[in-house]
Amino acid sequence: MDQGLAAFFASMAALLGALIGGGFSARAARIGGEKTVEAARRQVKDQAQAESERWLLQARHDAYQVILGAIDTYADALILPTTEAEAAETAKQRFRSAELRVKVVGPETVRNAAHELSLTFISVQRVLDDGQPIESWMASRIEERHSAFVNAVTAVYAWEPEAARDVP
Repeated sequence: MDQGLAAFFASMAALLGALIGGGFSARAARIGGEKTVEAARRQVKDQAQAESERWLLQARHDAYQVILGAIDTYADALILPTTEAEAAETAKQRFRSAELRVKVVGPETVRNAAHELSLTFISVQRVLDDGQPIESWMASRIEERHSAFVNAVTAVYAWEPEAARDVP
């Protein structure tokens, strides 16, 4: 009977050991599975973020290309005395449309620079509408605002972390 009882206790100990070991194995498998799912979720999130940033950069690039062309056309229409009123109006509308695209894609520094340039164009346009000639300081102001806009756009494309850190 002592041998039977010893065998019984030994089998119970083995069963208990197997249950405990199996429990730890199941828990380890669950934790491993959760880590795998979390890593996959993080990878998808990071990939989506990278794709979103790539899309935004392309949208900004397109908007900046359009407005840079519109700036030159509108500035020429305002400054050159031979420009017809219809051509100046077309250039103004093209600039405003391009400025709206820039407002949508940003960032704030570029929006502000575009807005400042727009205000300068409006003030020069008012002078022309009043029948007054353009003065040299007005052309200089347009050039300054244009340069400020180009600098703001350039900062968006800067690859140096310090230059681009404020650009979302």
